Amino acid sequence: MLRYWKSLFSIAVTAALLAGCGTETPLSKETEAKAKQTASSDENPTNTQTAEPAVQETPRADEQNQAGGGQSGATGDEAVSSRPTTSLSYQMGNQTVTGTATLTISDNQHFSLYVLDGWTLDAEEPHADVLLHGDTFARIRLLHNEETNYEQLAKEHAQAVDANAARQQTDQLPKPFADAVWYTAQADGVTVHVIASAHPAPMLLTVHAPKEQDVLGAVLAMVATLQKQ
Repeated sequence: MLRYWKSLFSIAVTAALLAGCGTETPLSKETEAKAKQTASSDENPTNTQTAEPAVQETPRADEQNQAGGGQSGATGDEAVSSRPTTSLSYQMGNQTVTGTATLTISDNQHFSLYVLDGWTLDAEEPHADVLLHGDTFARIRLLHNEETNYEQLAKEHAQAVDANAARQQTDQLPKPFADAVWYTAQADGVTVHVIASAHPAPMLLTVHAPKEQDVLGAVLAMVATLQKQ
């Protein structure tokens, strides 16, 4: 009987050894697979990385301008030099004077006209622009359709300066103003010309100048080129 149990024990030990040498557990296989995957990753690192798209920042508008991009980099002098010019002739006393004028656009009342060198056109209020030259200025106010009584408009504005304002003959004025209504008034050493005209556009023109300065011819030469936009 003792010999029988020894034989049985030997058989069990032998079977256990064989099982340990020839069979791998699922855990051993999983460990080996992970080891192989790690080794493969070490040999080819670029295959395991996901490419990310490059991000580019768009320059701000002010940076683009500083770099010279866009059309807003032009200076005021460059803008003026690119505008059309013409020659305007007008009477100053007994002399005929010719000067260069540059096309200028008013965004205030939506018209354009040629402005002589030395003069500027500025917006004065929502319904008036002024031509400026030293201590002389000429106010241009385009009239509405209902403002058609040119005689009344010119007379009232002139008498507001001087009750003795006098009406003048217009036959010597440039052609667009031949049918205009013209009054002159005097106040504090200043001559005020008030002209209401249907041409070149319905307007009320008021010119203020020192008595010794003859600027009416220059002003009318510029205003004669006015065109509504």
